Amino acid sequence: MGYCLNPSCYTRQNSAQARFCQACGAKLLLGDRYRAVRLIAQGGFGRTFLGIDQYKPSQPKCAIKQFAPQGQGNLEKAAELFKQEAMRLEELGKHDRIPELLAYCEQDGQQYLMQEFIDGHDLGAEIAQQGTFDRAKVEYLLGNLLPVLQFIHAGGVIHRDIKPENIIRRHSDGQLV
Repeated sequence: MGYCLNPSCYTRQNSAQARFCQACGAKLLLGDRYRAVRLIAQGGFGRTFLGIDQYKPSQPKCAIKQFAPQGQGNLEKAAELFKQEAMRLEELGKHDRIPELLAYCEQDGQQYLMQEFIDGHDLGAEIAQQGTFDRAKVEYLLGNLLPVLQFIHAGGVIHRDIKPENIIRRHSDGQLV
């Protein structure tokens, strides 16, 4: 399946082979490479989709972030911060607990950021399922996250949105990403 990224399109689903949305005509491939498959999450400043990289033979999964602010405010500043997020990820380079930046592009008046897909669940969902964490679990989680934050800060980056929903527990090894 292909998912139309046009915020104004009401018919989202398209065939996996389609290059353009059958309803609105929008291009379905980002950079002629990345195809959105389904919506994963939506927030105040954008949407995140599960995607695939069609250039690689194995067609690996990726995360596609679309800058799509909801509401008022300084949209120019928000758009610049989105672009800076891509630049900061590129500057940080590879780290096994930070999703790797695959690409950044602007298409049809929208900004997109493609990242490594982390198969897991966020800590917000874990809290909703298990309830408030006790002190021992909080200390364990912080001990697990501090080396990642130290790496980020050593790279001159300050993460401005640390919250349970932005921390993913990777299914393969239980590590926090």
